[in-house]
Amino acid sequence: MITPTVRILLVEDMLMIAKVTEQMLKKSPSNRYLVTHKTTMADTVAALKYEEFDVVLLDLNLPDSRELDTLARVVETAPEVPVIVLTANNSDEVDLQAVKFGAQDFLLKGDFNYLTLDRAIVYSIERHRLQRTIRQLAVLDELTGLYNRRGYHTLYPDVIEKVKTTGLRGFMGYFDLDRFKQINDELGHARGDEALKEFAGNLQSIFRKDTLLVRLGGDEFVALGVEQQPGQAEQAVQSLGIILSVRNAKMGCPFALETSVGLTYFDRGGPHALEELSAAADVALYRHKEERRAARGLRGGGLQLQGGRR
Repeated sequence: MITPTVRILLVEDMLMIAKVTEQMLKKSPSNRYLVTHKTTMADTVAALKYEEFDVVLLDLNLPDSRELDTLARVVETAPEVPVIVLTANNSDEVDLQAVKFGAQDFLLKGDFNYLTLDRAIVYSIERHRLQRTIRQLAVLDELTGLYNRRGYHTLYPDVIEKVKTTGLRGFMGYFDLDRFKQINDELGHARGDEALKEFAGNLQSIFRKDTLLVRLGGDEFVALGVEQQPGQAEQAVQSLGIILSVRNAKMGCPFALETSVGLTYFDRGGPHALEELSAAADVALYRHKEERRAARGLRGGGLQLQGGRR
């Protein structure tokens, strides 16, 4: 059986304590630890940005950082990495504050052995993994894996801030599936779920990875992002139309997958309010849907793009 390697970032400016801690890690009966040792906050931040770690063992008092500010900086830099605080202060208040700031555990220097340390590392990694899973489930749509409304409202300000700071053009696309109710009524909800999952996968395949893709509910979807080059959003929507046309032309498809879309744009000058952007995209979506109903003979998901503010 291969012993797993756990990558440790040990942050401790007292060299003797660091050496003792490393010796304890070597005695682990179940894990092999690969230790990187840093003594300052600056070096710690750099390591967290450019290297991958499974856990941080953190002394709070460093030459260039003190107490809970140290922990806050580490958590901010690498929120995906669990932190175990190594403290010389036997204070329940400090320990509690450390947990509130994001530490998974705390150990009193001189009061733990290699078994205690090994167990704390294993439990902290697993606890952190479970907490991340719970947080993700809270903002992800269970059926499609896209963000849900909560995730949408949580991450929407990040996209707006990126537009403001970079000067790039932002876009919001509203999508819904044409005749989705017909799929549910005639073929059953299992087929309806299949349609939703397939469409979500199509959105993920055509938009950039940094685009916020959301299932608002039912058959309603949103794509919110920033164009690195002018026209990228429109090109993505046109690609979606081609994908759906090719898909629907294949023999044996149990249902046609078609969509209407409303696309609107915004820049550093606005609009930035979610309600205003949503209203503009919704108007464009409705206009496109009416045109598609008027041309009911067209099948296969071809899109005649309706844009909002440009």
